[in-house]
Amino acid sequence: MKKKILIFIIIGIVIYFTIAAIEFCCIYAVQGDNIWNYINDFWNWYKKLF
Repeated sequence: MKKKILIFIIIGIVIYFTIAAIEFCCIYAVQGDNIWNYINDFWNWYKKLF
């Protein structure tokens, strides 16, 4: 039972970081080289989720 819960937690963490990477790539594709402000906004938004 504990092993199953651990697997779900690991899957959740992997999904979270995958979505974060996809959003980062989308921002980079839209903004190009002018990305620093958008990275700051991105991380501030994710910090607020915690």
